[in-house]
Amino acid sequence: MVEQIVTDSGHTEFAKELGLKEAVSIAVGAMIGGGIFSVLGRLAGIAGPSAILSFLLGGIIAFLTANSYYRLVSKYPSAGGEFVILRKGFEDRPIIGNSIGAMLWLGYSVTIALYAFTFGLYTSEAIHQATNLHFFDIDNTDLVTGRKVLAFFSIFIFMVINLRGVKETGTIQNVIVAFKLGVLFFIGVLGFIYFKRDRYSPFTNSDDPYGIASKDIFGGFSGLVIGAAVIFVSYEGFQVIANTVEEMKYPARDVKIGMYISVITVTITYMLVTLATFSLVDDPNAIDEAALIQAVEFVGPWAVVLITLGAAASTTSAINATLLGSSRLAYTMSDWGVFPNKLAVISKKSKVPYLAIIVTSTISWFFTFVGNAEEIAEVGSIIFLGIFLSMNIAILQIFKKDKNYVAKAAIVLIVFFMLLVFGFFFTHIEESLLAIIVLVVFTSVTLVWMTISQRLQKDVEIDKTKYDLPPLGKELIVGFTRKGFRSDDFFIDLESMLVPISGGKFETKNWQLSALIARKYNVKVTLLYIGSKPSKLDRAKEYFDKYDVQYETIEKTGHKVHELIIETYNEGDYQLITMASRRKKGFISRLFDTSVSKHVVDNVNCAILQVHPPKYGQARNDIENMFLLFDGSERDSYLGRWANIISSAGSKSTVKAYHIVEIPQTISLDDAAQFPEVQQSNDDFRKYAYDITERLNLDAESTILFGHSFVKSLVLATEKHEPDAVLIGHTRDEGLWNRLRTRLAYRIMRKVNSAVIVFHMPKNN
Repeated sequence: MVEQIVTDSGHTEFAKELGLKEAVSIAVGAMIGGGIFSVLGRLAGIAGPSAILSFLLGGIIAFLTANSYYRLVSKYPSAGGEFVILRKGFEDRPIIGNSIGAMLWLGYSVTIALYAFTFGLYTSEAIHQATNLHFFDIDNTDLVTGRKVLAFFSIFIFMVINLRGVKETGTIQNVIVAFKLGVLFFIGVLGFIYFKRDRYSPFTNSDDPYGIASKDIFGGFSGLVIGAAVIFVSYEGFQVIANTVEEMKYPARDVKIGMYISVITVTITYMLVTLATFSLVDDPNAIDEAALIQAVEFVGPWAVVLITLGAAASTTSAINATLLGSSRLAYTMSDWGVFPNKLAVISKKSKVPYLAIIVTSTISWFFTFVGNAEEIAEVGSIIFLGIFLSMNIAILQIFKKDKNYVAKAAIVLIVFFMLLVFGFFFTHIEESLLAIIVLVVFTSVTLVWMTISQRLQKDVEIDKTKYDLPPLGKELIVGFTRKGFRSDDFFIDLESMLVPISGGKFETKNWQLSALIARKYNVKVTLLYIGSKPSKLDRAKEYFDKYDVQYETIEKTGHKVHELIIETYNEGDYQLITMASRRKKGFISRLFDTSVSKHVVDNVNCAILQVHPPKYGQARNDIENMFLLFDGSERDSYLGRWANIISSAGSKSTVKAYHIVEIPQTISLDDAAQFPEVQQSNDDFRKYAYDITERLNLDAESTILFGHSFVKSLVLATEKHEPDAVLIGHTRDEGLWNRLRTRLAYRIMRKVNSAVIVFHMPKNN
């Protein structure tokens, strides 16, 4: 029986050579591009010093959206990223996936053009200052200028690098990203050294970014929000990881971590550089598109050269990373028949989609000759706000059963952003005319193009099975494995047991269980009282007298309880120690102290039953319904024997034998239920559990639980079946990390409303 606990081909393979370091480098490289170097001046004019918080707000939206990307990519991993996700998520409405995919590809082309434009701007300025050649003057209005040639050259170089292969791409990316982060860190350090508090007052721009007609409704704080929206393209890039998922060595781990690290790193960097810039420039009200050069001019020419090199590194690494992701997207869309089929051709030598790389580069070249950095950034910001909005909406469509609070919050913020940006555009129509025209043209062309493409595709068979990849994390599912089995020594001779007592109320369940076992199997009991108030021993005696159990008492005093228990054990001949336990130790105690039970377990050579009391008390005295957790080890035979002893001590108990398979958060439980691994685990466990329980004459129903959390899966099962006790084997937690964590038994005890009995095997078994 499988019980689901709801806690909430012909494929072309890419070279799997990207690790976490390369994934973070690609994402950071794509994000920290032309934005911080060329549009900081624009943001400063809109938001004032509150531009620092503009970047924080943008980072929050990016982080929320990264969570949505991770969930979607985990379910539909593919080099096609957003396109494949939306085609599969909206399977009956392919135009949605096609249109968003095309807009995304155009958006990538725009951002590559922005990065190339910024590269040409900074390097042309540096060359012009050194040579005074008019050709490199950034104010040169000729058809062919140094800025345009350098922009063209930057795209060409990284087109060639991408054509050589992904490993070369990742290695070069690591070097470039490390350098540009160092340059930006240098600016941040300067900002702290020369920090000027007065530069941040007033904190928000007092000018109304919507003009006098708005009657000051959007003044002050709105500049912070509008500024964040206008330069939101600065956060485009982390999702490039989604397009390289098939080329990653460990995608289940690195996609999530890579996205989160990238967004956090970039947000902190943007805020740090912005904070520093306002302290360093001569006039914070006159920050232009070369803001970072303005910030370091007072240091000297070498600092200007360093910033120029940093700008070159930032823009070129962004070109590199974005070209990598966009070419994979074009490859996938052509493979689906949306783009021309030739774009899906993979190079036999370098294993990259070489035609897709060339076409993407060509379109980006076109945009480098149109507009300026501010206008290109505004177009890119709107496109990517729209893309991120669609991905968060997709979460609501694909994961309908989940509450999706994170995606809903992102949707609200993005819609608010977009409304403000469009309002800004239409109140500054002259400044934003080119951006409006490009957006209208892009949207119109995309819708017409995708509508025609969809009609042409109606009778075309597309092999989509190559994109039916297993969800990320499937390889991490550990099904049931029979690790060992004891065919002998099933029976345990019980002649005497030791029951340590302090007289606390939490010990009641242990006294009751000990008395039942002693009566059933005629076991001699030693009650060891440790304390200075013998009257507390009388409470325990009442339980054993009630069950007509013969016992002797030993009274000892001392602060080292474990030593007194071990001493008493060594003085007698005991086959069993039953100990009551309660959770009251904190983090510091777990780190520096060892519990009484662990001391005893490590120093005696007999079975130990550690009894954790029910959370809210228990209606029945006997254990009439018990859960038994097997893990496939040889310990299970002993665990089954103790289940037999405990279940038969009072009235006959109903026993359910469980094994829990943890499913990664990346995989829905509905999908996991269909996996052969889960079904096979069920079959294997049923045979295994039947073998053990049959030998022990234990009547138990075997069940596989699977869920996203071991403890939560068990808790939900206990809420459904309401057992009186859960019997588990002790898991030895080795290492610092496991010592810092709350032990499994205590995590279970704090969540379930039943007794938790932990069996500790003797050391020599």
